[in-house]
Amino acid sequence: MEQIFYVKDFLADAKNDSEAIESCFAAAKNITKNKTVVFDGKDYFIDRAILLPCDTTVIVDNCTIKQNDYVFDNIFRGDNLILNGIDPYGVPVDVLPIQNIKIIGKGEARLVGTDKPKTGYHPFFGEYQTMTGDFWGWRTLMISLSACDGFEMSGLALRQTMCWAISFDYCQNCYVHDIDIRSDVKNGDGIDFRSGCHHCTVENITGSTFDDTVACTALSRGKYKKLPSKYLSTLEPYNASHENIDGNIHHIKINNILTGGFHHGVICLAAHGNQVHDIEISNVKESGEGRREATVKVYTGYGDGYRAGDIHDIRINNVVSKKATYAVMVKCEAENLTAENIVQENPEGNIYFNG
Repeated sequence: MEQIFYVKDFLADAKNDSEAIESCFAAAKNITKNKTVVFDGKDYFIDRAILLPCDTTVIVDNCTIKQNDYVFDNIFRGDNLILNGIDPYGVPVDVLPIQNIKIIGKGEARLVGTDKPKTGYHPFFGEYQTMTGDFWGWRTLMISLSACDGFEMSGLALRQTMCWAISFDYCQNCYVHDIDIRSDVKNGDGIDFRSGCHHCTVENITGSTFDDTVACTALSRGKYKKLPSKYLSTLEPYNASHENIDGNIHHIKINNILTGGFHHGVICLAAHGNQVHDIEISNVKESGEGRREATVKVYTGYGDGYRAGDIHDIRINNVVSKKATYAVMVKCEAENLTAENIVQENPEGNIYFNG
């Protein structure tokens, strides 16, 4: 029988909300299967990431989970990262498999990032910077899932992201739906499927993203080798800590994306010999906010090693561009790519680019 735990029941004996949350999850983790943790009754203000164990459903019931000022961490991630004690913000020592996790919002449920991001010294640029965007690694991701089999997230509004809103690496059987995202930060993607992701669905996404709303980006080559770079850590914890990964992304369904913003609505991107294939992209429409290069873009870059046909079996259907220069843009030698029912409403734009 499923057991339900309420975070509010642990507040009296805790110094702050983060401590109460951790006590609640510790009690729930003792249950082998089918446990639910409920956030309700108040808004919760956190100092560090909420770590999700296997076989857990989280309910955010008419409340907000918000990061306190200067927090540099995820709001949610799996509890499967074995961190490096010397460099806890760098590549994990290991990432173990996890499964069967849900985050479900009810009513006015929100996840909100910090009002005041942390500032840190960036050695590549030789200056202090706000620690937001992809230069600062995986801790900037609002929700980070690695090596997870079976994940669902729905019914939430995501605000004040510090980089990408939701990111998956080496995950399968994920379902993200009915999410509203508002992002205005550098590298403010919505939902990213990274190398090794397969059999996932994302649909019914609204809002505005400063970067790509939904991305399938197969770039990782496996174990991370840190070089002098503007990127201080990885955005793919599992892939960066393992050798010889299967870096392909496949069998992804992307449906009913209604967003505005910049860069692109949906992208498929491959390099380093990885493949992106069997992707269904349907009903992608721009809300009219922002200015994009393309509503849907299929391309290679951010590394070499692309072979003709590494992106293949891409089906694009029902795309409406309002502000983008191109409704659909293809900048690689893709195979078996079809695009149907493409509409360009920008009088200065074009329907299709292939080059």
